[in-house]
Amino acid sequence: MAINDLFKMLKTKPLPRFPEGHKPDPNNLTAKRYGTLETVEAFGAEQLMADILLVQGISAEVLSARHPDVIPLEAAREIAFKANLDHVSPKRIREIEAKTGHDVIGINSALEEVVDPSAAPHIHKPKTSADATQPARAIQLKRGVEIIAHSTENLRDIVIERAEAWINVPHMDQSHLYDALPTVAGRPFAHYAEMLDSGLQILKVVYEKSIMGKWADASGNHHGATSLKIDGPELEKDLCDILAVNSMIAPAQLPGLEFETDVVYALTRISATVGNLATYIRRHKGSDAALFLDSNPKRRKGSSAMPHKDLYGGNPTTEEQDNSWFNHMAGTLTTAMMNTQMDYARDLSASANMRVALETAFKVLDHGIRRLASTVYWLNIDEDRARERIDRTFGVTTSNQVLYHLTDPRMVKEPLGRKEAHHLLAKLATQAYTEQRQFGDVLLEDSTTAVLGELKIRELTDPYTFIGESQRLIRDVKEKHYQKITIEG
Repeated sequence: MAINDLFKMLKTKPLPRFPEGHKPDPNNLTAKRYGTLETVEAFGAEQLMADILLVQGISAEVLSARHPDVIPLEAAREIAFKANLDHVSPKRIREIEAKTGHDVIGINSALEEVVDPSAAPHIHKPKTSADATQPARAIQLKRGVEIIAHSTENLRDIVIERAEAWINVPHMDQSHLYDALPTVAGRPFAHYAEMLDSGLQILKVVYEKSIMGKWADASGNHHGATSLKIDGPELEKDLCDILAVNSMIAPAQLPGLEFETDVVYALTRISATVGNLATYIRRHKGSDAALFLDSNPKRRKGSSAMPHKDLYGGNPTTEEQDNSWFNHMAGTLTTAMMNTQMDYARDLSASANMRVALETAFKVLDHGIRRLASTVYWLNIDEDRARERIDRTFGVTTSNQVLYHLTDPRMVKEPLGRKEAHHLLAKLATQAYTEQRQFGDVLLEDSTTAVLGELKIRELTDPYTFIGESQRLIRDVKEKHYQKITIEG
């Protein structure tokens, strides 16, 4: 299939890491290299400030709505209106934090400086620091999961389109790196598309069940609300309903960090599938398989020391990075699991490492998913090479189809036992391969297998038609998963 014909079949375009012409600030990227526009905007120190301020503003309005005697409506509106970085200077927050050593005190104090004096006493009422930072963390996790879901759906759909585009291209599946059974070149991509969608379904469950807000005071028992003679659990529910996140009935200072680990697990599982797909592509791009071609017009340099590698369009850095990101995600998952060992009821030992780990995880995973989507989109195939990989087997990979016929009384008058048939066909397949002769010719020369007749033997040993349900499965995967939205956000 010509390149132009191929791309007419592809409808889904890869999501860019950054818009054309946009030059990101390297300081906002992980290691000053990795990230996407959406993840850069979703995370970072100032975005966390903005999210904490948002929580403080919403909380004031929630409390005022139920108890205007505790926070007058005008005071709540003043706090909500000023609780953003348009009114509160990040520089001022940092100055106060540097003096106090406390981020939430820095934010609350800076907010207090810009609101009307009548509203200042009502900021952060009745809260502990985690009642501001935990809902803000929930906002960021929710936003990050939505980004990853969108990028993964984009990759899934491009992979499905690739599967469909190659539904008639012959291909040799391997088992344990040996030629095993003939199929079509699109079939492996249907597998990876289904696994990506499976990861999305887990991500959806986590999104709906495991992203936790909180407003329950220092030990999770609503001491502050009780002191004010108000219903703390009601306030918490109102806040979390507005944020569209969950909450525990009985948290400690934080919700159990098992919930945060759920999020990291879902990301890591998607990363595993992305890494597996990347490995598959990389292996078949290499000189031994020499099957996949890089058609991206923005070709890269291949090597600083080997100029000839330019002919390959550069090293498979995207695929190798995606494997590297999975290694990183697995490490992040280990960190998250270790964090679940949280002392009741006050333990912030997980705070520092996850501020670093979560931001990095979302940035590098989204970076990797989007780059791989572009790789799959521009992937082409050498159909002559695909046929060579079929023909080099001399048809021996159809041996199990012959075995089924020799052991089936519907096909032959005197069926063989499975052990006998297996032993015979193993011997004849070895003979065909060693002598570099067509498997069907060898079968015709053997008195036991020749009873099938020449027409049947030619039919059974044609590797181009012995592809099982490969094409149907591609169509079924597309029908079930293509362009399905997992998370509305």
